[in-house]
Amino acid sequence: MPARLAQALADGVAAGQSMANVPDRILDAIADQISRFKVRPTESERWAKAEVTVGGIDTAGLSSKTMEARAVPGLYAIGEAVDVTGWLGGYNFQWAWSSGWCAGNAI
Repeated sequence: MPARLAQALADGVAAGQSMANVPDRILDAIADQISRFKVRPTESERWAKAEVTVGGIDTAGLSSKTMEARAVPGLYAIGEAVDVTGWLGGYNFQWAWSSGWCAGNAI
C-alpha cells in the first residue's frame, strides 16, 4: 500500500489517538474493505494515448528464450508484466508481441 494512502487511512481512523489504540475489530473491518476494493475504469483513451509503465517482473528471473520464470517452472511472463521499457511509438507493442511469441512457442 502506498505510504500516503496508509497515512491518510491512519489519520482518518485514529483521529486523536495512536493506531495501537484502535480496536482490532475496526482494523479488521478496514482491512476487509481494502482487500475487496475494486477499480472500475469508466473509459479509455485508446491507442493514441497508450504508454508504458515502469516496473514488473525482473528479466533476470526469466528465460530469454521462453519467458518462463526460472523459479516457477510452467509460469510465463510477457509484455508489460515484465520490467522492460521502451520509447513510445510501437516499441512496447513489439516487445509484447515478441515476448508473447517466445512464450507461445515454448508452450
